[in-house]
Amino acid sequence: MGLARVAIAVIVALAVSMLVPVFIGSNAQAQTTITIGGLLPLTGDLQSYGIRAQAAVEVAVENVNKFLEEQNAWFRFELVVEDTQTKPDVAVSKYNSLVAQGIKFIVGPMTSAEVKKLKDLATDQNVLLISPSSTAIELAIPGDNVFRFCPADDVQSQAVASLLRDFGIKGVVIINRADTWGEGLKNAIVERLEPLNIEVKNIYSYNPESPDFPGIAAQTNADMDELISKYGPNKVAVIAIGFKEIASLFSEASAYPTLSKVFWVGSDGTANLAEFIKDPIAASFAEQTLFINPIFSPAKTDVQEKVIEAVKAKVGEEPDAYAMAAHDAVWALALAFLQAGPTDNLDELVNKAKELIPQIVESDEFAQVAATGKFPLNEAGDRATADYDWWIIRGSEWIKVGVYKGIEDKNEWFQLPDGKTFPDLVSEAFKVEVMEPMPEETTPSPTRTPEETTPEMATQSPSPSPSPTETETETEAPSPAPAEPPATETPEEGISGTLVAAVIVLIIIVVAAALLLRR
Repeated sequence: MGLARVAIAVIVALAVSMLVPVFIGSNAQAQTTITIGGLLPLTGDLQSYGIRAQAAVEVAVENVNKFLEEQNAWFRFELVVEDTQTKPDVAVSKYNSLVAQGIKFIVGPMTSAEVKKLKDLATDQNVLLISPSSTAIELAIPGDNVFRFCPADDVQSQAVASLLRDFGIKGVVIINRADTWGEGLKNAIVERLEPLNIEVKNIYSYNPESPDFPGIAAQTNADMDELISKYGPNKVAVIAIGFKEIASLFSEASAYPTLSKVFWVGSDGTANLAEFIKDPIAASFAEQTLFINPIFSPAKTDVQEKVIEAVKAKVGEEPDAYAMAAHDAVWALALAFLQAGPTDNLDELVNKAKELIPQIVESDEFAQVAATGKFPLNEAGDRATADYDWWIIRGSEWIKVGVYKGIEDKNEWFQLPDGKTFPDLVSEAFKVEVMEPMPEETTPSPTRTPEETTPEMATQSPSPSPSPTETETETEAPSPAPAEPPATETPEEGISGTLVAAVIVLIIIVVAAALLLRR
């Protein structure tokens, strides 16, 4: 009798011990680890851009995993980053390495030349690429496996054309890199200038591996003499579409007085480039010619400030717009996977993510976690609209002087610390009569969310470095959590395992109690 009671008591205790962890862990869910890849230029011409993008992606993965843990989500992220060295052929090799590890989702690559090399591979192998910075127009292809979280160069060409229009330019010479990005942007600008009746006197496309800048400078000087005789010195400009090598072009051009006295316009390939600050001749030439450069301007958000601080804590530099777009790519994938629901089939998950991402990046949930705010994608999967900030060198530093509003097709100019605006500087330097800006509108620019319609007036330069638009050759601190990530619900599937276990344990207790009473 005593032994029987002891045995029954032991059974009851064991049953209770089984029941307690079942209820305590009732919210636990088996987790799947999804590894996402990064194809970033950690060395080479775009090293600084790649390092900042890597830091931004790491910040996103850290914060996404915290959010997923709070939501008891079905997956967690791991990150593997490969260095493309800013070279398309290396990018292919590193892509193959990631795919061999079973990775189906990749943030990057950053240049259009690299994307061009990988896009067919990715589509054939059903790998999803999200480039934060590829802008070549020819890569705007509907239905492929590439999303681009930055605007294509059709928008940038519109910004350049609007600038020339506003300053009354009548004739230009174009100098450009002969690569995927440089040719595409040059062609788009030429197309934009035709209806404005702006003459393109000559186009000099150069091999970035061996540019003949002495010859190009001499020919451009002769072209400018002809254009000046036709239109006057204040109605002509040189458009330079390139990368860090444009600083070397400036060294050659500075030998010609005519080229030092006309307006020069750059691109996002030279905006905020460190080489122009470090090279005294290039810096002086850029300042003298008011060399002005557009670069993609994301909407300012509360999340952006937190990401800036987190990236700065990791690498000591503030992230650029492309790094913030890389950060947002991670969140877009995370929210897509949450909506898709649990699966072990990565090909199926790729297909679902392709369907969901265009909706997600326009959602309020995405706006709560995205450093660049919510935005629409066009039919090619590229960021559909954008504003562009205008940057010049003044006082041996890059300063922001204005913003081009893409939807409204107008430029707005900031007041500089000395009380002048960029049109004032142009008027003083070239005696140019600037077109009066359109009256200020009260309607917010559609390129930004309503709370972000006022352009930032600060003139501080971000950490100077090359832009990742294109090249053919190509002690960690805790990061702040994103602002209130969107809540999601874990889908319920079938009968709860917790309920089944509880019923079994209760049956054991009842049977044991019945045996005890009979004795």
